[in-house]
Amino acid sequence: MGRYFALVFFFLIAQKTSAQFFLAGGNFNGSVPLGKLKTETESLFFPTISGIFLYEFQSAPIQVGLELGYGIYGSKMERRKDLYPGFSDELRLRRNNNLATGMAVIRFLPAVNTKITPFFEAQMGTNYLYTRYKIRETILAEESIESDKDFEDWALAYRIGGGLQFPIDEFLKLEFRATYQDGNSVRFLQKGDVTYLPDEGVFDYNFRRSPLQYMTFSIGLIYYDLFH
Repeated sequence: MGRYFALVFFFLIAQKTSAQFFLAGGNFNGSVPLGKLKTETESLFFPTISGIFLYEFQSAPIQVGLELGYGIYGSKMERRKDLYPGFSDELRLRRNNNLATGMAVIRFLPAVNTKITPFFEAQMGTNYLYTRYKIRETILAEESIESDKDFEDWALAYRIGGGLQFPIDEFLKLEFRATYQDGNSVRFLQKGDVTYLPDEGVFDYNFRRSPLQYMTFSIGLIYYDLFH
């Protein structure tokens, strides 16, 4: 399915036809895990924000483009006095679990006799998951004592779904969307999966592994005819 989607996408990009217009927008997204991911994470919720940029062809009701997303799906803060040998002042250890996505998008807009615009879409791209930590003296400290990346991994993924757009004015529309994602397995950490071992001075990691299978529900705004 991924190869078929890529062939269709690049075929459309290569067409020598003028665009009717460009579109851009943003979405608030919430993803609910399914299958093995749900079992592995105990129904972990993935909140993200995303921006989308689309190009609509004049000769067909088809839009192609790119969507980029980012979110923090887990955060934990600890106050510890044993992070450094011989140093007993209380320090703040903050760890965030991050998800970044980049997807090529193709949308089909069926002809309808209504102001509401339905669409079907397919996406293909990557999910990048990484966990970072920072150690600071206080919450107001501008510089961290130490910061690093615990772990990172990425995997190919595809999405299928659809939605509805409701007009707000001549160019602006309110968009509701639902998509299903599946793809390759990825290793990741979630909140509580990292433990500090003070006697050894190291972090202990409980890695999880699963395909990123989830349903995503989105609400956002999209602006038509961007350069009118």
